[in-house]
Amino acid sequence: MSGAKSNTLELKEKVCLIAGASGAIGQAVARRFARAGASLALSCHAAKPNGFLDAISKGAARVRRFRMDVTDEREVRAFARHAHQTFGQIDVLVNCTGVLGPIGPLTTLQTRDWIRTVEVNLFGSFHLARAVVPFMQARGGGKIIFISGGGAAYGRPYFTAYSASKAALVRFTESLAEELLAANIQVNAIAPGPVMSRMWRQMRAAGAAGGPRLAAELKHMEETGGVAPDRAAALALFLASEESNSLTGRLISAIYDDWENLENRMGQIAGSDAWTLRRMPMPQ
Repeated sequence: MSGAKSNTLELKEKVCLIAGASGAIGQAVARRFARAGASLALSCHAAKPNGFLDAISKGAARVRRFRMDVTDEREVRAFARHAHQTFGQIDVLVNCTGVLGPIGPLTTLQTRDWIRTVEVNLFGSFHLARAVVPFMQARGGGKIIFISGGGAAYGRPYFTAYSASKAALVRFTESLAEELLAANIQVNAIAPGPVMSRMWRQMRAAGAAGGPRLAAELKHMEETGGVAPDRAAALALFLASEESNSLTGRLISAIYDDWENLENRMGQIAGSDAWTLRRMPMPQ
């Protein structure tokens, strides 16, 4: 799919639920989906100024905002139910919620903080998927998109809670995608790259607790300004659109993978382990 074609993707007559819509990536996804003509149900963990909704509303068919804690199953179910009652359907879910969790050597971390990270990053995605899948099944299909992150596909010392929860989220994505093949529901995950966000500020505040690799990453991020959240939003639009109907169960990097040029490679990817988490065999 060429860059020019990506500008023509539309979500008209689609109802899209965006959890964590007040964060850097969530806002970028909401703005991109609004321009594509979607109706939006946006969730935030806390109340936000009216300007947040006003800025995103331009171009969207309809917009509603809800307060929701992604770790509270009752609130998540209520969010999905109210969105369905308001718009009459649910076509797309994008989960932009997430926390970095505690940073530092394992033996110095608070157990409660470690568990909370898994609750938000993994259980929150489980709650959301479980709430929307019945509505998508009744409609004959849908799209589920999770935001993964650094450490999901490789070891990340001093970020054990974050990397473990995000790796688990990717395997959840793969497993759920296989489970929902017959229901015509595609499930994928996005690796957005180092975006300037609340997590970035938390990493900076961690200092030496994050180890030498983090210090080098922060230096590079400060020098380059990081990756624009619009890059992940563009990939989310592609995955939410009909253009990606044969792509499911994949972890796709918004910045490193050539997802914009997949017209003739969908079948090749579907029949391979590309963009998945797999054990690499020892060379013979």
